[in-house]
Amino acid sequence: MVTRIGALALADFRERRRRPGYLVVLLGTLALGLLAAPVGDSRWQVFQVTDLHGRYTSGYVGTVTALGGAVWLSLAGFGIARGAIARDEQGGVGQLLAATPLGRTAYLAGKFVSNLLLFGSMLLALAGTALAVQLVKGDSGRVDVVRLLLPYVLITLPLLAAVAGCAVLFDTVPGLRGGAGAMVWFAVWLVLGAQTGGGLDLLGMRRITASIRETLAAGGHPVDGVEFGVGLTADDRVLGTFDWPGLGPGEAGGPAATGLLSAAAAVGIATLGALWFRRFDGAEHRPGVTGVRPGGRARGAGRTEPGATTPEAGAAVPAGLTGPAGFDLDRARLTPAHRGGTVLAALTGELRILLQGQRWWWAGAAVFAASALSVAPDGPSHAVLPFAMLWPVLLWSRMGHRTGGGSVDELLGACPSPLRRGLAALLAGVIPALAVVAGSVVRLVGAGEPRAAAGALAGALLIPALAMLCGTVTRGPRLFQTVYPLLWYGMINHVGGLDFLGVTGGRAPAPAAVAGLAAALAVAALTVDAIRHATR
Repeated sequence: MVTRIGALALADFRERRRRPGYLVVLLGTLALGLLAAPVGDSRWQVFQVTDLHGRYTSGYVGTVTALGGAVWLSLAGFGIARGAIARDEQGGVGQLLAATPLGRTAYLAGKFVSNLLLFGSMLLALAGTALAVQLVKGDSGRVDVVRLLLPYVLITLPLLAAVAGCAVLFDTVPGLRGGAGAMVWFAVWLVLGAQTGGGLDLLGMRRITASIRETLAAGGHPVDGVEFGVGLTADDRVLGTFDWPGLGPGEAGGPAATGLLSAAAAVGIATLGALWFRRFDGAEHRPGVTGVRPGGRARGAGRTEPGATTPEAGAAVPAGLTGPAGFDLDRARLTPAHRGGTVLAALTGELRILLQGQRWWWAGAAVFAASALSVAPDGPSHAVLPFAMLWPVLLWSRMGHRTGGGSVDELLGACPSPLRRGLAALLAGVIPALAVVAGSVVRLVGAGEPRAAAGALAGALLIPALAMLCGTVTRGPRLFQTVYPLLWYGMINHVGGLDFLGVTGGRAPAPAAVAGLAAALAVAALTVDAIRHATR
């Protein structure tokens, strides 16, 4: 059994590491390591100690990069870890596994181990970055491998084990498998991040801060006003330095206990999904899916699904060609493709596809947000705007690909004008964004804040362009569902360089620069789509 689980986990890990999303998150992990312990004169920080920062000893560099990796991968890593079960089902792998003696719990355990391998590979790259930073920075020429790696073992890895288990659980619980699950996890991530120094202490901050306080007190520095925080921030102040060796093996009792508890909880969370997971048995009820159960007859044998045709039926009625969901190709009276039609018709079609399936309560919440934005702002920006622009994230994540695409993508790829189709899809995503910010723009202009109004309009162009590029490159919604919440989180935390809506006023990028970036992303998305279309 252990051998089967290991083989399944290794095969799944090898397949997932070749995906574009893995490369994007890996590069983001390495970039975060450089931000957490910058080599040059950088104002970015991941670990804040009031008006101080530590010298680059092995323990300090290992700790700050491990904390940054925990914060980043617990959200971005979750985005690429989830969805493995759905891919097995859509790709036919699940039906093959259903014909083997592999049980539900063993299968979920294999996915859990695969997630751990995914996170472990990124942590190894991050630890290598931390070592390189210490050697280049030169604050301490002595490398202590134990203190460098101990924070990864005690803090980051146990936390990511819990994230890996949650990714498996979300893949099995109905209602959490799709984009709604991504938003639920984002809310959980925000709540857990707010409590890292409190009751839960998932990052072991109590032991870390206590050790730093002891070091500062031993050096004669007052510790009463010293406060700690974790999160990507920018600080323009000139900071003092302190020499902290990091956590040693003798100080690791608290983080070790928390890590063991997190690891045990992770295993329980992953196996809990067996209550909902049915080992792909539901596939036998879908048209066109066949398979053989151990000791049983072929799935789908001896019965004809609605709308399906058999060879005999095809011979009797040669003109009665039918497609998926009973679509009658003969009655459709297909004509040769031509370059006619209007852009408005294409835009209307793409907008209908984008809005398809939205519930009345979703539309009601969108109307409520737009109404709230019609209220006059109190300052140079509208406080409700960032939250209103978070609501349609699942709508925008559909852009650049077709959910469950398959034959629909192939059919649309045969259209004579992929550029027109791409432009229509892009404009379809811009329309909801403009509808959200319209009331805010009018109020901001009336309040004498034209820069803030221009920033809101530029942000309304940037988000659909980013969604289009993410969906086109990865052929799925998960990259945008991961990147956009992180961008939004940086904006509401007043990181000026990430403020795509201009809510921070003068610290935000110029609206013209945001609009130019939106145009560049849109051109890149259309170019990728055109290249893919040309190579078919």
